[in-house]
Amino acid sequence: MVKKIIIWIFASLGGIFALLLVLALTSVPFYMHYNLGKDPNHEYDTVQAFEPQHIIMMGGAGMPSASNLMRLYYTAGLAKNYDCPVTIALPYDSTCHAEMDKYLVSQGVTMIIHDTIGTNTRSQVLGLAENNPELLTTKIVVVTSPEHIKRTIKCFNKAGFQQVRGMAAYEGTVDFNLSIKKQKLKGNEDIPSVESTRLRYTFWNYMKLEIDTYREYIALFYYRIKGWI
Repeated sequence: MVKKIIIWIFASLGGIFALLLVLALTSVPFYMHYNLGKDPNHEYDTVQAFEPQHIIMMGGAGMPSASNLMRLYYTAGLAKNYDCPVTIALPYDSTCHAEMDKYLVSQGVTMIIHDTIGTNTRSQVLGLAENNPELLTTKIVVVTSPEHIKRTIKCFNKAGFQQVRGMAAYEGTVDFNLSIKKQKLKGNEDIPSVESTRLRYTFWNYMKLEIDTYREYIALFYYRIKGWI
């Protein structure tokens, strides 16, 4: 009986892994990730039409880090365009906060506030509502990574924020030819070169997107059953 259960578990895991590999060869991971990055309150109108009065950046990892730098880039652009203050929601870390301030100031942002209450999205949003009750009725744009937009905005809605929308900090894409044809690469000529960019880049990028999206869908499910969204 135990042997059959173990075989069933490994067979199921193998099937799931095979399915993930197949999906990574399609555009499904891209659209799953894109769907998570859409603002659930404002799918069609623009930030320009919204005219935000305050920017809230949800802190990512350390500083520098890919997540924080991407979010800071979008935060700085919004703050300059609309001449409004920035609040960074991130647990206190003197070095990290100082480096983020340094970056924003270098981009021309001067009105910077730090909110250090909370270590996850739910507690950070509740901390913002408690410390800054005026934000509940202020037009705010929340900047975070694309996969976190849906859950984050729903958390703000649940906490009573009345005028909030999200800005996904997407990475830029390259716009040049990645072909290796006619390039002198040398090396072992008996091993054929892989010309397909789908196999060289897209497949692996989509595998990473799958990890991010499935983790986020699980988080959305958990937040929902907890009553946080």
